[in-house]
Amino acid sequence: MDDHKDDEIDLIALLKTVFLARRFVLRTTTLFAIIGIVVALVSPVSYTASSTFMPQLSEGHSSSSLGGLASLAGINLSAVMGGQPQEISPSLYPQITKSIPYGLSLLNQPVGPNDMSMRDYILENASGSSVLSTIKKYTIGLPGLLFSGSDSVSENSESSMLTIREEDRWLIAYLGEVLTIDIDEKEGLVSLHAELDDRLVAARLAQAATDLLQRNVIAFKSQSARNNLDFIERQFESKRQEFEQIQDSIAIFKDQNLNITSTLYQNQLTRLESQFTVISSVFQELAGQVEQAKIQVNKDTPIFTIIEPVSVPHERTKPKRRLIVMIWTFLGGALAIGWSLLKAPAKEIIKEISS
Repeated sequence: MDDHKDDEIDLIALLKTVFLARRFVLRTTTLFAIIGIVVALVSPVSYTASSTFMPQLSEGHSSSSLGGLASLAGINLSAVMGGQPQEISPSLYPQITKSIPYGLSLLNQPVGPNDMSMRDYILENASGSSVLSTIKKYTIGLPGLLFSGSDSVSENSESSMLTIREEDRWLIAYLGEVLTIDIDEKEGLVSLHAELDDRLVAARLAQAATDLLQRNVIAFKSQSARNNLDFIERQFESKRQEFEQIQDSIAIFKDQNLNITSTLYQNQLTRLESQFTVISSVFQELAGQVEQAKIQVNKDTPIFTIIEPVSVPHERTKPKRRLIVMIWTFLGGALAIGWSLLKAPAKEIIKEISS
């Protein structure tokens, strides 16, 4: 009973302390609320444009995990199951958008006014990007400026390794913060978001990023079929020229030997017609293979079903001004109450230590 009574007395004492300091608590809370309003008003506004699509994967893609385990054992299931072309899992899409080749291609896409490229838009209009780049350049990147040459190397002539300029690295890193991808593996949906301070540029960037991502996936998926089509078309063109040449040779030979019925003439004509028959058969076979290769390219080209197309956003994503003001107000009230409760014990502890 005594302990319970002491607890009640302590609680009443705490409430009394807060009540006596109510003016300080009110002033501090009001001050922090004003700070929250200022922060909410001066925070940069940003808009988010999004697109949602669903890649149509082939039936064999469902066994990708099994194929991965089989590959560790040295077994190629794709060859066993009829040579199905490789798929890019949607879970790898974020890695594609963060890759250097993808970033360099996206930087050259026209997204701003008057077909301004994304690179120029970031350097000229993106909020704080130029200031951030300058700070990083002359702080973290200062050793690189001191020990590197004046010219920026964009390609290594002695090897095939990809090298990019320092400016491009920062620009690609900026794109990585602006672009985000959400993968719903259960439903098979892919959502791409672009957040910028200009709603129209955000929509254009989201559309360009979506199109570029889909083109990269299509190129990877149909690469083998396209290479096969190119090879067959080159062979077909070569045989077509031979086919036309042997046709012309037979016609010229007949024109030059009109009304001649010698055995030598018949032998030469028979050889030419035999060559024509062989080349014609090969030519017809290659023509059929070209059509089959074109069908295979179309078959291997992924199809993306657009669930939610890109649209120009009208409501801002940031700042959430009401939430900012509420957080600052709560923080001010909590600090004021905490200071009111701890001020007296802190003074006593300091007094005891000093004495």
